[in-house]
Amino acid sequence: WNSLFFAPHDPEGMIALYPDHKAVEQKLDSLFTEPWRGYEAHNMTGFIGNYCHGNQPSHSIPYTYYFIGKQEKAQCVLDSIMGRFYDMGEEKLAYAGMDDAGEMSAWYVLNAIGLYTYSPADPEYIVSVPLFDKVTFTLGDNTTFTILKEGNGKKIRQIRYDGDVINGWFVTHDQLKKGRELVITTAE
Repeated sequence: WNSLFFAPHDPEGMIALYPDHKAVEQKLDSLFTEPWRGYEAHNMTGFIGNYCHGNQPSHSIPYTYYFIGKQEKAQCVLDSIMGRFYDMGEEKLAYAGMDDAGEMSAWYVLNAIGLYTYSPADPEYIVSVPLFDKVTFTLGDNTTFTILKEGNGKKIRQIRYDGDVINGWFVTHDQLKKGRELVITTAE
């Protein structure tokens, strides 16, 4: 399952291997709904169907929905992961899988603020619906960068950076370094 959808460097190319977007959607849906077969592997925990959040190479898989016009389905999966696998244990501090070099923690923090490094080789972030209405960062040069969420829905209607509408789902690292506002507008 991980190898089937692991192409963060070329999601469009991976999707083109299927007959159409509906076939990709059905395959993704089956990943998240088909019962896990109980294969035991050390430290692989946090299953939604056959999706294993405890196995870091799978972390980009939910975003595949973005590339077939179903961003809101990705957001439902992301919210489920954040809600189910990051407050485990008696003290609600444990989470599924190993935190290799802080990757599991970083996944949560980035998704909670509405950004994710979809393809680690590319200097850009895919935008998702943040948990917070406003997040402000002070960058290394004392520049301020702010993420604002408008609305309470799962579907992103518009993304604006510094007042300009972004075409697509990505904001670049160079844009963030400028320290303007990223506004994510959602709808039900």
